[in-house]
Amino acid sequence: MKSITKIIFFILVFSLAFWLLRILDHGKLIIAELRDLGGIPWLYSAIGLIFSILAAFTIQKEWEHWNELVESIKEELDALRELWLRSQYLTKDTEGKVLECIKNYLSLIQEEWPTMEQGKRSEAGEKILDLLRNVIVRSTEETGKLSLLPLFNELIRNRNRRLYQCGSHIPYILKNTLTFAGILFIFLSLFIGVRNPWIDYIFTVSIGVLAFTIYIVIDDLDNPFRPGAWHLSPKEYQILLDGIKNDGTIK
Repeated sequence: MKSITKIIFFILVFSLAFWLLRILDHGKLIIAELRDLGGIPWLYSAIGLIFSILAAFTIQKEWEHWNELVESIKEELDALRELWLRSQYLTKDTEGKVLECIKNYLSLIQEEWPTMEQGKRSEAGEKILDLLRNVIVRSTEETGKLSLLPLFNELIRNRNRRLYQCGSHIPYILKNTLTFAGILFIFLSLFIGVRNPWIDYIFTVSIGVLAFTIYIVIDDLDNPFRPGAWHLSPKEYQILLDGIKNDGTIK
C-alpha cells in the first residue's frame, strides 16, 4: 500500500472515530473542552514531547543508515564497472572469465533482492566471488599487473557494507516504544475538544495525520527493500548487466 493511500485510509478511520465519539458524548462526560482541561495539557504535552524526541532521534539514525546503504550500492557498482572495463586489457581467456563472474554476480543479486533485507551472505555469492578472486590473482601472477586487485578489494569492502546495512534495522524495543507513544499521542487527541466542532476536527485530524506520517517515514526508511516512499530496486544492477551483455557503453 502506497504512503498516500495509507494516509487517506487513516484519515477516514480517524474521522469516523472522531465523529462517532462526539455523537456518543451527549453528556459531555468523555471529551473535555478547553476550559475544563485543568492539568491535561501538561500531561498530553509530555506524551507529545516523548514521541517527538523518539521520532527525531530515529529519523536521524535511519536517514544516516539509508545514505550509507545507497552509497555502498553505488560504490559496489562502480567497482564492478571498473573491473569490467579494465578486464578488456587482459588476455581474452582471463577477460572472459572475469566477465562471466561479474554477470553471474549481477544476476544473483537481482534474484536475491527480495530477501536482501536479511543481510545474509549467500553460498552462491561466495562461490562467485571466490572464483573471481582466483581469476584475478592468477592474472596478476601471469602479467605482474596489480590493477584489478584494488578494485576487487573495493568490491568486497562495499559488498560487506551493503550486507551490514541491509541487515541493520531499528531495535525492536525502540520501534515498539515509538509505536506505543504514537498511538497514545493520536488516541488521546480524540478526548480533547473545543467548542466549534469543525475547528476541533481540523486540529485533531491534523495531529493524527502528522503523527501517523512520521511513523510511515520511519517504517519506510527501516525497510528500504519494501515498496514505499523510500524504495531501492535492482535497476542499476540490471543496467550494468545489460551493458556487459551488449558490450556497449554503460548508460
